[in-house]
Amino acid sequence: MADPPPTGFAALPHPGPFVQQAGPLFLHESGSIVGVFVAEHHLNRVGTVMGGFLATLVDVACCRAVAAGAGAGAMVATVSLTTEFIRSAPLRAWLEARAEVERRGSLAFADCSVWDGADRIAGAHGVFAVRFNGSAGDRSGAV
Repeated sequence: MADPPPTGFAALPHPGPFVQQAGPLFLHESGSIVGVFVAEHHLNRVGTVMGGFLATLVDVACCRAVAAGAGAGAMVATVSLTTEFIRSAPLRAWLEARAEVERRGSLAFADCSVWDGADRIAGAHGVFAVRFNGSAGDRSGAV
């Protein structure tokens, strides 16, 4: 049985097919932090977390943070994402991608850092398109 996530985290709702395969991911009740336990399928061939997975993690965290602040029915799509890989993380590490929205509107700008405890292992800056689909009940966003 897998370890439970820290307090305040629950399974990421409405992950979509790609993110579901990349997970399991957990969303913090704040809506701007996405967590994950590094699993075997997140590793590269040298046994550390894959950079492409970290890019997926920051993308999900940023999109969820933008959607959380945009209102009901917001659909968020990534326009641009720049990532920096600083350190790696081992199998079973608990990672948190903490996103902060800098500007909101039809285009939103967000920054994100991925943390392994007190160590910042990745950073990102992105631009996100925000559209509304008219469905007030679904705040899941595009990712």
